[in-house]
Amino acid sequence: MKIVIVEDNTLLAKQVSMVLQKEGYKVEIYNDGDSFLSNYNSNMDILLLDINLPDMQGIEVLEILRKFDSDIKTIFMTSYTEMEYLKKAYDLGCEDYIKKPFEIEELLLRIKRVENSIKPKTIQINDHKFDFENFVVYYKDKSISITQKEADILQLFITNPNRVVTFENLNDKLWNSQALTNTITVSVLRIKKKLNLDNLENVRNVGYIFHK
Repeated sequence: MKIVIVEDNTLLAKQVSMVLQKEGYKVEIYNDGDSFLSNYNSNMDILLLDINLPDMQGIEVLEILRKFDSDIKTIFMTSYTEMEYLKKAYDLGCEDYIKKPFEIEELLLRIKRVENSIKPKTIQINDHKFDFENFVVYYKDKSISITQKEADILQLFITNPNRVVTFENLNDKLWNSQALTNTITVSVLRIKKKLNLDNLENVRNVGYIFHK
C-alpha cells in the first residue's frame, strides 16, 4: 500500500511519513501541488492532501487530478472549518478530511477505513488470477469472462479469506437485502462451477468460506 503526502509543513509531513512507514506503508512526500502533479504516478493508493498549499489550493490539485484519475482515494488534512471548503472537497469525491492539529492515531484510523474500502484490481490465488478491472479470471491456460455481480461476489470472498461469509452478509452487501437465499445459492454455485473454485466451501444453512 502506497501513500503520497502533499503537505508544505515539512516537519508534519516527515512525522506522518515516519509513522506510516513503521506501519508498513510506502510513502512519498511533496511540499507543493506543482511538484506533486509534475511527478504524478498512478501507482499510489491513498493521497493525504493539505488544502492550504503555497502554490495552489489542495482543492485545485484534486480538481486537476480528477481529470485523469477518477479513482484515487483522498484524505484532506486541513485547518479550515468553513463549509465552503468541505463541501467542495466532498463534491470532488474525497473520502475523508481531518482537522489540524490532529493525533497521528486518529489519522491512522481514517487511513485504515479508506484502505478497507479499496478493492483489489488483480490478485493471484493458486491457479486462478482474478482481474477485477477487466472482469476476467484466468484459470491455468483459460480466460473466463465474469459479470460485475460475479466480480463483487468474488471480491467479498477473497477479501475475507478463511472466514465464513454468511447469507445475510452477502444479501446485505450485494443485493441490498432484497434477495432470496436461493438466489444467492444459485449465483455462488454458478461461479464455483464456472471458475473451478474447489476452495469455495458451503457452510450448511450459514453461508460460504473461501479457503486461501
